[in-house]
Amino acid sequence: MCRTLIGKELRDIKWKLFVAFLVLVASIVLMIILHERLLELLPADMSEIPFFISPDMFNNFRDFTNAMWSNLNDQNLPQIGSLLAIILGIGLLAPEIESGTITLLLTNGISRQRVFWTKSILAVGALILLRVVVGILVVPLSSAFGYSLRHFRIIPATLVAALGIAFVFSVSLLISLILKERIWSGIVSAVVFALWSILGFWEATRVFSPFYHMRARDYFYGDANFPWLAVVGFIAATIAVLLVAERRFAREEL
Repeated sequence: MCRTLIGKELRDIKWKLFVAFLVLVASIVLMIILHERLLELLPADMSEIPFFISPDMFNNFRDFTNAMWSNLNDQNLPQIGSLLAIILGIGLLAPEIESGTITLLLTNGISRQRVFWTKSILAVGALILLRVVVGILVVPLSSAFGYSLRHFRIIPATLVAALGIAFVFSVSLLISLILKERIWSGIVSAVVFALWSILGFWEATRVFSPFYHMRARDYFYGDANFPWLAVVGFIAATIAVLLVAERRFAREEL
Protein backbone atom coordinates (compact mmCIF):
# COMPACT_ATOMS: atom_id res chain seq x y z
CA MET A 1 0.00 0.00 0.00
CA CYS A 2 2.87 2.38 0.71
CA ARG A 3 4.11 1.92 -2.86
CA THR A 4 0.60 2.65 -4.10
CA LEU A 5 0.52 5.80 -1.99
CA ILE A 6 3.85 6.95 -3.43
CA GLY A 7 2.66 6.29 -6.98
CA LYS A 8 -0.59 8.16 -6.37
CA GLU A 9 1.22 11.18 -4.93
CA LEU A 10 3.69 11.33 -7.83
CA ARG A 11 0.81 11.22 -10.30
CA ASP A 12 -0.92 14.05 -8.42
CA ILE A 13 2.02 16.43 -8.48
CA LYS A 14 3.97 15.53 -11.64
CA TRP A 15 2.21 17.96 -13.97
CA LYS A 16 2.51 20.85 -11.52
CA LEU A 17 6.23 20.17 -11.21
CA PHE A 18 6.63 19.78 -14.97
CA VAL A 19 4.89 23.08 -15.74
CA ALA A 20 6.98 24.90 -13.10
CA PHE A 21 10.14 23.33 -14.55
CA LEU A 22 9.27 24.47 -18.07
CA VAL A 23 8.48 28.01 -16.89
CA LEU A 24 11.77 28.32 -14.97
CA VAL A 25 13.86 26.87 -17.82
CA ALA A 26 12.06 29.11 -20.33
CA SER A 27 12.84 32.17 -18.18
CA ILE A 28 16.53 31.20 -18.14
CA VAL A 29 16.67 30.64 -21.91
CA LEU A 30 14.80 33.90 -22.56
CA MET A 31 17.22 35.84 -20.36
CA ILE A 32 20.22 34.29 -22.13
CA ILE A 33 18.81 35.09 -25.56
CA LEU A 34 17.84 38.65 -24.65
CA HIS A 35 20.99 39.48 -22.68
CA GLU A 36 22.80 41.27 -25.51
CA ARG A 37 19.59 43.00 -26.61
CA LEU A 38 19.07 44.31 -23.09
CA LEU A 39 22.64 45.59 -22.99
CA GLU A 40 22.03 47.54 -26.20
CA LEU A 41 18.93 49.13 -24.69
CA LEU A 42 20.66 50.24 -21.49
CA PRO A 43 22.02 53.81 -21.49
CA ALA A 44 25.75 54.31 -21.09
CA ASP A 45 25.35 56.71 -18.16
CA MET A 46 23.65 55.60 -14.94
CA SER A 47 22.10 59.05 -14.61
CA GLU A 48 20.01 58.28 -17.68
CA ILE A 49 18.43 55.08 -16.40
CA PRO A 50 14.69 55.13 -15.59
CA PHE A 51 13.68 55.63 -11.95
CA PHE A 52 12.35 52.07 -11.64
CA ILE A 53 15.77 50.54 -12.45
CA SER A 54 18.07 50.54 -9.44
CA PRO A 55 21.87 50.82 -9.75
CA ASP A 56 22.13 47.15 -8.72
CA MET A 57 19.80 46.10 -11.53
CA PHE A 58 21.77 48.27 -13.95
CA ASN A 59 25.07 46.65 -12.99
CA ASN A 60 23.57 43.14 -12.98
CA PHE A 61 22.43 43.50 -16.58
CA ARG A 62 25.96 44.40 -17.64
CA ASP A 63 27.47 41.21 -16.19
CA PHE A 64 26.16 37.90 -17.56
CA THR A 65 26.77 35.88 -14.39
CA ASN A 66 25.05 38.48 -12.22
CA ALA A 67 22.20 38.76 -14.74
CA MET A 68 21.57 35.01 -14.49
CA TRP A 69 21.48 35.16 -10.69
CA SER A 70 19.21 38.21 -10.76
CA ASN A 71 16.81 36.52 -13.17
CA LEU A 72 16.70 33.16 -11.39
CA ASN A 73 17.55 33.50 -7.69
CA ASP A 74 16.53 37.09 -7.10
CA GLN A 75 13.22 36.95 -8.96
CA ASN A 76 11.86 33.77 -10.53
CA LEU A 77 12.82 31.19 -7.91
CA PRO A 78 11.30 33.07 -4.95
CA GLN A 79 8.19 34.02 -6.93
CA ILE A 80 7.42 30.95 -9.06
CA GLY A 81 8.89 28.63 -6.44
CA SER A 82 6.74 30.05 -3.66
CA LEU A 83 3.64 29.88 -5.85
CA LEU A 84 4.29 26.19 -6.60
CA ALA A 85 5.05 25.49 -2.92
CA ILE A 86 1.74 27.07 -1.88
CA ILE A 87 -0.17 25.11 -4.54
CA LEU A 88 1.41 21.83 -3.42
CA GLY A 89 0.99 22.67 0.26
CA ILE A 90 -2.71 23.50 0.13
CA GLY A 91 -3.37 20.59 -2.25
CA LEU A 92 -1.56 17.88 -0.32
CA LEU A 93 -4.17 16.87 2.28
CA ALA A 94 -6.98 19.44 2.45
CA PRO A 95 -8.72 18.37 -0.81
CA GLU A 96 -8.66 14.70 0.22
CA ILE A 97 -10.06 15.58 3.63
CA GLU A 98 -12.81 17.67 1.98
CA SER A 99 -13.74 14.92 -0.48
CA GLY A 100 -13.38 12.09 2.03
CA THR A 101 -10.92 10.14 -0.16
CA ILE A 102 -8.35 10.23 2.64
CA THR A 103 -10.46 7.68 4.55
CA LEU A 104 -9.90 5.16 1.75
CA LEU A 105 -6.19 5.19 2.50
CA LEU A 106 -6.68 4.98 6.25
CA THR A 107 -9.16 2.10 6.05
CA ASN A 108 -6.60 0.08 4.07
CA GLY A 109 -4.26 -0.18 7.01
CA ILE A 110 -2.04 2.86 6.42
CA SER A 111 -1.56 5.03 9.50
CA ARG A 112 -2.14 8.76 9.47
CA GLN A 113 1.52 9.33 10.25
CA ARG A 114 2.62 7.29 7.24
CA VAL A 115 0.17 9.06 4.94
CA PHE A 116 1.32 12.47 6.17
CA TRP A 117 5.06 11.85 6.04
CA THR A 118 5.02 9.93 2.75
CA LYS A 119 3.13 12.71 0.98
CA SER A 120 5.09 15.52 2.68
CA ILE A 121 8.54 14.04 2.09
CA LEU A 122 7.77 13.37 -1.57
CA ALA A 123 6.54 16.92 -2.09
CA VAL A 124 9.50 18.50 -0.27
CA GLY A 125 11.99 16.27 -2.08
CA ALA A 126 10.43 17.08 -5.46
CA LEU A 127 10.50 20.83 -4.74
CA ILE A 128 14.17 20.78 -3.72
CA LEU A 129 15.21 18.54 -6.63
CA LEU A 130 13.38 20.74 -9.13
CA ARG A 131 15.13 23.90 -7.94
CA VAL A 132 18.59 22.35 -7.81
CA VAL A 133 18.25 20.85 -11.30
CA VAL A 134 17.14 24.22 -12.68
CA GLY A 135 20.12 25.90 -11.00
CA ILE A 136 22.53 23.37 -12.50
CA LEU A 137 21.00 23.78 -15.96
CA VAL A 138 22.09 27.43 -16.02
CA VAL A 139 25.64 26.27 -16.77
CA PRO A 140 25.03 24.08 -19.87
CA LEU A 141 22.29 26.38 -21.19
CA SER A 142 24.65 29.35 -20.99
CA SER A 143 27.38 27.36 -22.76
CA ALA A 144 24.94 26.33 -25.49
CA PHE A 145 24.43 30.00 -26.35
CA GLY A 146 28.13 30.85 -26.19
CA TYR A 147 28.26 32.31 -22.67
CA SER A 148 30.24 31.23 -19.63
CA LEU A 149 29.77 31.98 -15.96
CA ARG A 150 32.59 33.64 -14.02
CA HIS A 151 31.86 31.34 -11.07
CA PHE A 152 29.32 28.67 -10.11
CA ARG A 153 28.03 30.07 -6.82
CA ILE A 154 24.59 30.25 -8.41
CA ILE A 155 24.23 26.47 -7.86
CA PRO A 156 24.80 26.44 -4.07
CA ALA A 157 22.71 29.62 -3.85
CA THR A 158 19.89 27.77 -5.61
CA LEU A 159 20.07 25.03 -2.97
CA VAL A 160 19.49 27.67 -0.28
CA ALA A 161 16.49 28.93 -2.26
CA ALA A 162 15.16 25.39 -2.59
CA LEU A 163 15.29 24.86 1.18
CA GLY A 164 13.49 28.17 1.67
CA ILE A 165 10.78 27.05 -0.76
CA ALA A 166 10.39 23.85 1.29
CA PHE A 167 9.65 26.04 4.31
CA VAL A 168 6.99 27.92 2.32
CA PHE A 169 5.42 24.55 1.48
CA SER A 170 5.33 23.42 5.11
CA VAL A 171 3.63 26.62 6.29
CA SER A 172 1.07 26.42 3.48
CA LEU A 173 0.35 22.81 4.41
CA LEU A 174 -0.23 23.76 8.04
CA ILE A 175 -2.53 26.62 7.03
CA SER A 176 -4.56 24.24 4.84
CA LEU A 177 -5.02 21.84 7.76
CA ILE A 178 -6.22 24.69 9.97
CA LEU A 179 -8.63 26.25 7.47
CA LYS A 180 -9.66 22.98 5.76
CA GLU A 181 -10.63 24.83 2.59
CA ARG A 182 -8.28 24.99 -0.39
CA ILE A 183 -9.22 28.39 -1.84
CA TRP A 184 -9.06 30.25 1.46
CA SER A 185 -5.89 28.37 2.40
CA GLY A 186 -4.28 29.59 -0.82
CA ILE A 187 -5.39 33.17 -0.26
CA VAL A 188 -4.21 33.23 3.35
CA SER A 189 -0.88 31.58 2.47
CA ALA A 190 -0.26 34.09 -0.33
CA VAL A 191 -1.11 37.04 1.93
CA VAL A 192 1.08 35.72 4.76
CA PHE A 193 4.14 35.33 2.56
CA ALA A 194 3.51 38.57 0.67
CA LEU A 195 3.48 40.46 3.97
CA TRP A 196 6.48 38.48 5.19
CA SER A 197 8.44 39.39 2.06
CA ILE A 198 7.94 43.10 2.77
CA LEU A 199 10.34 42.79 5.70
CA GLY A 200 13.11 42.22 3.17
CA PHE A 201 12.78 45.75 1.79
CA TRP A 202 14.51 47.39 4.78
CA GLU A 203 17.95 46.57 6.10
CA ALA A 204 16.77 46.72 9.72
CA THR A 205 14.08 44.06 9.18
CA ARG A 206 15.32 41.92 6.29
CA VAL A 207 16.90 39.38 8.65
CA PHE A 208 13.32 38.37 9.57
CA SER A 209 12.32 37.71 5.95
CA PRO A 210 12.82 34.15 4.65
CA PHE A 211 12.97 35.52 1.11
CA TYR A 212 16.03 37.61 1.95
CA HIS A 213 17.87 34.50 3.17
CA MET A 214 16.50 32.49 0.24
CA ARG A 215 18.38 34.69 -2.24
CA ALA A 216 21.82 34.15 -0.61
CA ARG A 217 22.84 37.46 -2.16
CA ASP A 218 25.95 38.16 -0.10
CA TYR A 219 27.28 34.66 -0.73
CA PHE A 220 26.70 34.88 -4.47
CA TYR A 221 28.56 38.19 -4.74
CA GLY A 222 31.47 36.80 -2.70
CA ASP A 223 30.87 39.14 0.24
CA ALA A 224 30.14 36.30 2.70
CA ASN A 225 30.75 32.59 3.19
CA PHE A 226 28.16 29.98 2.33
CA PRO A 227 25.08 30.69 4.53
CA TRP A 228 25.10 27.54 6.62
CA LEU A 229 23.04 29.27 9.30
CA ALA A 230 20.26 29.94 6.80
CA VAL A 231 20.44 26.34 5.56
CA VAL A 232 20.18 24.91 9.07
CA GLY A 233 17.48 27.43 9.92
CA PHE A 234 15.34 26.51 6.91
CA ILE A 235 15.73 22.79 7.59
CA ALA A 236 14.91 23.15 11.29
CA ALA A 237 11.96 25.46 10.63
CA THR A 238 10.55 23.16 7.94
CA ILE A 239 10.79 20.10 10.18
CA ALA A 240 9.25 21.98 13.11
CA VAL A 241 6.28 23.21 11.05
CA LEU A 242 5.76 19.75 9.54
CA LEU A 243 5.73 18.21 13.02
CA VAL A 244 3.04 20.68 14.08
CA ALA A 245 1.10 19.93 10.88
CA GLU A 246 1.43 16.18 11.47
CA ARG A 247 0.00 16.52 14.98
CA ARG A 248 -2.83 18.62 13.60
CA PHE A 249 -3.58 15.97 10.96
CA ALA A 250 -3.43 13.20 13.56
CA ARG A 251 -6.20 14.93 15.56
CA GLU A 252 -8.31 15.72 12.50
CA GLU A 253 -11.84 14.28 12.50
CA LEU A 254 -12.31 12.44 9.22
